[in-house]
Amino acid sequence: MDRVQIVDFYINRIANEKFEIDQVRKDLEANNFEEEEIKIIVRLVDNELQRRLLKKGNDESRIELSGVGVILTSLGAAIMFLSYLGVIDSGHSRIWDMAPLLSGLSILFSRIIIGRTNKFNKRTPFDRS
Repeated sequence: MDRVQIVDFYINRIANEKFEIDQVRKDLEANNFEEEEIKIIVRLVDNELQRRLLKKGNDESRIELSGVGVILTSLGAAIMFLSYLGVIDSGHSRIWDMAPLLSGLSILFSRIIIGRTNKFNKRTPFDRS
């Protein structure tokens, strides 16, 4: 087996919740791999494991902040609509009516942009950067 196949094998095992990174080294040592080769393979598998954990955390925070953005946008739209109907008296300043709407939209769009430009989302298990 070459290095790519070995790394793919262990990356497929990452989905198993009982997977431990120490097991990779033990398996490779039992199969008489060179120490340098073991280090490289363990590093690649560990990088992929960390990337998946980081991506999972980023996805969860993106969903949470997106939810906050949706709520603020909805609240701002309701306040703006009610002030234009005259239900809420905002005086002569309309900026306070649009503040929650604009803040909600900015949070929503910033999470979308950050999610698309995150460098960890584009890495493959064989990147060394």
